[in-house]
Amino acid sequence: MSAPIDLELKKAFSELQVKMIDTQQKAKLADLQIDQLTRVQKLAKLTNAEISTLSDNTRLYEGVGRM
Repeated sequence: MSAPIDLELKKAFSELQVKMIDTQQKAKLADLQIDQLTRVQKLAKLTNAEISTLSDNTRLYEGVGRM
């Protein structure tokens, strides 16, 4: 009688472990994306601050990547 219950508990526990690992991986990915977007935001703010200090008649060029 206890063998089927043990198997059910073991199956439920293994499914829960898989869900937990999946959730942890998703949380790590979200943290990495947050860190990356924070860096991009800081760079954008710094660039904006530097550009805003220039006079209006200063010529600026935008990089377009490799050609």
